[in-house]
Amino acid sequence: MITITVATVFAVIAAACTPGKGPESIPLPTSPDTTTTSSTTTTSTTTTTTTIVPPTYEATIQRTTDGIAHIRAADRDGAMYGQGWVSAEDHGCTLIDQVLKVYGERSANLGPGPEGENIESDFAWRAIGIAEIAEADFAEAPATLVDAFTAFAAGWNDHLTATGRRGLVGWCGDTDWVRPLEPVEIYAYSRSVALLMSSGQLAPYLANAQPPSPDLAEEPTAEPPLFDRAEIAERLPEFGRFDLGSNGWAVGRDRTADADGLLVANPHLPWEGELRMHEVQLSVPGTYDVYGANLVGVPGIGIGFTTGVAWTHTVSAGHRFTAYSLTLDPADPTAYLVDGVSTPMTSIDHEIEILRPDGTVDTEVRTLWRSEYGPLLDLPGIGWNDTVAVSYRDANLDNNEFIEQYQALLSVESLDELIGVHEEFQGNPMFNVVATGADGTVWYADTSATPNLSAAAQTEWITQREQNPSVGAAFDRGMVLLDGSVSTNDWVTTPGARDPGLIPWSGFPMVERTDYVFNSNDSYWVPSAEFTLDASSVLQGERDIPQSMRSRQSAAVLGNNNDLGLAGDDDRFTGVELRDATFDNTAGTARLLRASTVQACRATPVVGVPELLDGFGGEILPAAFVDVSAACDVLDAWDGRYDLDRAGAIVWRETMAQFTDAERTAPGPLFAGPFNPLDATATPSQPNPDSTPVLVALGRAVQTVEAAGFSVDSTLGAAQFTERAEQRIPLHGGTDADGVTNIVEWSTLADELLSSTEPTPVRGDPIVPTSPIRGEGYPINFGTSFVMTVSFGGAAGLEAWALLTYGETGDRGSSLYDQQMVRFSEKNWRRIVFTDAEIASDPNLTERTISR
Repeated sequence: MITITVATVFAVIAAACTPGKGPESIPLPTSPDTTTTSSTTTTSTTTTTTTIVPPTYEATIQRTTDGIAHIRAADRDGAMYGQGWVSAEDHGCTLIDQVLKVYGERSANLGPGPEGENIESDFAWRAIGIAEIAEADFAEAPATLVDAFTAFAAGWNDHLTATGRRGLVGWCGDTDWVRPLEPVEIYAYSRSVALLMSSGQLAPYLANAQPPSPDLAEEPTAEPPLFDRAEIAERLPEFGRFDLGSNGWAVGRDRTADADGLLVANPHLPWEGELRMHEVQLSVPGTYDVYGANLVGVPGIGIGFTTGVAWTHTVSAGHRFTAYSLTLDPADPTAYLVDGVSTPMTSIDHEIEILRPDGTVDTEVRTLWRSEYGPLLDLPGIGWNDTVAVSYRDANLDNNEFIEQYQALLSVESLDELIGVHEEFQGNPMFNVVATGADGTVWYADTSATPNLSAAAQTEWITQREQNPSVGAAFDRGMVLLDGSVSTNDWVTTPGARDPGLIPWSGFPMVERTDYVFNSNDSYWVPSAEFTLDASSVLQGERDIPQSMRSRQSAAVLGNNNDLGLAGDDDRFTGVELRDATFDNTAGTARLLRASTVQACRATPVVGVPELLDGFGGEILPAAFVDVSAACDVLDAWDGRYDLDRAGAIVWRETMAQFTDAERTAPGPLFAGPFNPLDATATPSQPNPDSTPVLVALGRAVQTVEAAGFSVDSTLGAAQFTERAEQRIPLHGGTDADGVTNIVEWSTLADELLSSTEPTPVRGDPIVPTSPIRGEGYPINFGTSFVMTVSFGGAAGLEAWALLTYGETGDRGSSLYDQQMVRFSEKNWRRIVFTDAEIASDPNLTERTISR
């Protein structure tokens, strides 16, 4: 065992440096941390007395297979200290980069960035103002929460002191902007996580929201307003991106072989940047013993289990903010009318510093505006003109309960306790919760922060979706756009809500069962194939609409009729059976449409396809008569799985890529027959008897696959991959369009939101605009991340398995960086070691104690 004290580290530094000097940006202590020494001298004798002062923080860090950290401490603060240390050890640069982001200080430390992106990010986050809000809340926060963040910061900073900037893991090593962090800065970043589906997605449209110039109406090149819904929607970004998706499955005692509870946690998140998760166990004897993962740099556990309950999250389909169309005062474009009364906007001058390449620093000031709802937006297609502007109100900006709730979750030991914590704090920012208790009771709930509109306001918004092109276009892109000129669209304050204007606990959809529940990012409405739920507001998500293929596949896996046979001959899952079902990789689209497609291509082996042109009239693919017979043979032999050795998956993906999401889920070119809300997970299912669209799509797929340099019988493993440590690792899994529950794909979300400054891999140009395939195949940077299954029963008692696909460390030179991705490729689950005996028997165990 290795014991590290900060006093020892400081002594080494002090010996090598003149007092007051040391690694840049890392202050040295002026006195020892762990010992104090006093001495008294006389002419004849010298007496020295040493008093040992107990450490402020102490934690034991055990590392097991794949580098997983198990942190044990005598108290909560010690555990947080240890978690802060390992967070810096495994992902040092990520947290400080995010602190600079939310404080709007990237330009001062990193320069303007490519095309000024750091400048735009700084002004956007200054406009959001979460850092100032968080600092005010931290000053009033419960002492236990302040202590937890203080301890976490101490651990992070002590690791930085121990290693120096050059020893920090990540892209920031030995840069001037690396420095110790304050507890409140880590708290502010943690608070910003709650804004991922609201202000975080609006950030790119905040920095340049400016009133029109006085002579706008006379400007001959001014862009005319848009009145077509589809044209406006095409200009708008997509809000509420379901790149941040997941599967959550909970199976109860009626459907398990041991009459216990089972859970699958399968969040789909980026494999680069700050939305990576970090796996850890936190143990404080007599207080808590919890295992799971959280976002890098955020204290505590987000998804995890104790001996009595396991839980996971999926991103809710509800709305976390409402936008407001402001009718401007004709006399003043910085004032707007509410019930006929002019209301002035407020302006704030934000000043940022900008580090230039020559080392000089200058400043830029922008005046940004706010309405009573929040910041003004510069939305493409809607904008801020001389008659209309757009603002928004965020349901999570004041969500200080978010952090308190997740600290409280560390101690839950039953499903009832977990539900009680959610009810007490109501701090869930944007998640469905799927959980199982050790007794085999399962729970689904969408307790996300949701604006509370009156029934009249909801009805009017639904009407305006069809009548007002801007409102309809915004809805098509995931935004609720309300008329801000009438106060009836204000949020309604109801007793029992976490904050004024939000839906209270009594309005959240939830259910307890003993068979199963799931969510795969569709709305609360269908948490099972066996029943549906109601909610109190249309802002909590749509109902009576076709479900995604991924949701339908989850229902097919878990349903009481055991359609896919994955629960075994007894129709009851064991922990291993549910674990294996997680990577079954059957495509829902293939399950429903492959046989009819094969029948059609057998009858019509040669298909005419039109030419495919780019936006400038240039030919991408020629018009041709395409022989699809070889592809037809491959699809006929394929079992519909997206596994490494399967031929057919590539051709099928390219075929499905020719259709929209709506066409893959609703009656249309692929499906005939109606969608039945009473059988939402099984309809529509009848293939369209007119096979022309799917045959043309198959012909185009053959063209595309061959243009990319692959053959129609290439296996998925030959094309789908990720690169880790310069190694090409083949990957199983599919996309939402494929209808596979185990998601792997390429996401541009991090780049679009300017969320991380870390250099990340890029992919080649597309072969055709509608296809994800490149000349190198299907590069992957997103999807299944921290995947975990938990079983509470059986002869073995509590058993759990996990993979953190991108690894426990961000160190691209470490063997741990690609180790778990190889495991994922091989479907080689890691058994979680949880008890002292299991940890002690791990063949890769290392242990050390750290203290301040």
